[in-house]
Amino acid sequence: MSANVSTENSLIRQAVIDVASLPEEDLSLIVEFVSYLKQRRSTPGRKLSAAEMRAEARRRASALKDVPRHKLVARFEELTEAIRSEAMAKGAAIEGDWQRD
Repeated sequence: MSANVSTENSLIRQAVIDVASLPEEDLSLIVEFVSYLKQRRSTPGRKLSAAEMRAEARRRASALKDVPRHKLVARFEELTEAIRSEAMAKGAAIEGDWQRD
């Protein structure tokens, strides 16, 4: 087995573990995101218009309408921190609290 196949299998395994540990209300978002990625790959280079972006945002917001606000906020904070940690690891951000613009 080559290193690429081993790395790929490891990534797939980690993705399956991560998805399996998500709360049930997040699973529909995962399915939707995978569908979005498939669609995006089938039409490379195509950019959404502003109207299409708004429609997509409304569609996604509608999918989350039954999720309690405190869960959405917690998920947003979790994702923000993950992005920030990744940026710090790559040297694209510095550690410390964000103050304001």
